[in-house]
Amino acid sequence: MKIRHTLTFTLFITLFSSLFSASAQNKINVTPIGRVHVDGALYFPSKDGFSNGASLPEIRAGVRAVYDKWMARVEIGYSYGKIGMKDVYIQRNLGEKDFLRLGYFIPQFGIRGGGSASYKPGMISQVSETFFRTTSRKIGIGYTRYNPSYFLSATAFVGGRSLTLSSTEQGKVSAGGAVRGVWHPIAKPGAIVHIGGSVSYETASHTRLINDMGDEEASEGFRTFSASFPTTVSKVPMLEAEVTNAVGDWKLSPEITLAKDRFALESQFYYMKVPRHNGIPSYHAVGTYGMVRCLLLGDKQYRYSEAEGALALPSPKSLELVAGYDYTNADTNAAGIDGGISSDWNVTLNYYINKYMIARLRYSYTDVRNSSACEPRGVNIIQARLQFVF
Repeated sequence: MKIRHTLTFTLFITLFSSLFSASAQNKINVTPIGRVHVDGALYFPSKDGFSNGASLPEIRAGVRAVYDKWMARVEIGYSYGKIGMKDVYIQRNLGEKDFLRLGYFIPQFGIRGGGSASYKPGMISQVSETFFRTTSRKIGIGYTRYNPSYFLSATAFVGGRSLTLSSTEQGKVSAGGAVRGVWHPIAKPGAIVHIGGSVSYETASHTRLINDMGDEEASEGFRTFSASFPTTVSKVPMLEAEVTNAVGDWKLSPEITLAKDRFALESQFYYMKVPRHNGIPSYHAVGTYGMVRCLLLGDKQYRYSEAEGALALPSPKSLELVAGYDYTNADTNAAGIDGGISSDWNVTLNYYINKYMIARLRYSYTDVRNSSACEPRGVNIIQARLQFVF
């Protein structure tokens, strides 16, 4: 089965690339894109779901085609025996610093919400970022504009389940929107001040039902939020909240980034409310993370990327130390949901080998309590990664 999937995946990319190349002939520029992550991990204690080992959590291949002011991107990923679509969209540049995007992509939300998972400074996505589902891809249309003083992005979308389930199967399609705004009055190398925030709303998910009369109808609305321990080798559930009778979910997230020469600070706060039908108490959850970054070798100053609304990637041959803390409270006693409370302390070393390769080493201690997904526990995790992205 895995061999068949791999062959299908390879054939698709080859045919797609050949199709563009054959019809291009000085009209279109087609570039192959891809990435490979090779991870290894040790756990203390190594039991109850945690097992020392290695994995390839991310293998991607695709193409990027550019013609005049148009750009199209198709990327497919292979992970843990499954093939799935990643970024698939068409983009139209309106000017030098604004564009429209249509397709399947991650709406901008938060400091790292719209960026590549390969370039997260802490190696692994923050627990709060994962739980609040701020990096989920959606089918939608978005507008982004940036300049030397601000960054603005707005996206309207339908639920992420729409890529794998038809509207008939869903019963009723969820829909929503997200907006991120950033003001960066100072964005010079070695001197950066960035203040911003994001807000989003999405209606509840549904499934198709057949009632006693034989008619089709949509189920009661629901929303599900979850996060595993922050590691890619072992998959152990940590937080989980299943919210029934949901109307939708509101998310709000202020953010701040500061940098002075070799040092930088990034921090973000999350608040979520899920209103519910029939007078049932709403579900609430909060989370926050902060990280201090330091350039030990190579670059002597952090730089800013206007196009991403975030710190730019350090230059090749740079060594960076990142120390972070993440807190997520997914419990709401009034709503009767024991989602769990987690804390994660982590330290990561990043060596930027060249513009395509990064080597990472991370230590973290993660504990959780009051969770319906697992018993109270704390785990030490040592992880290493070599990644190649082009």
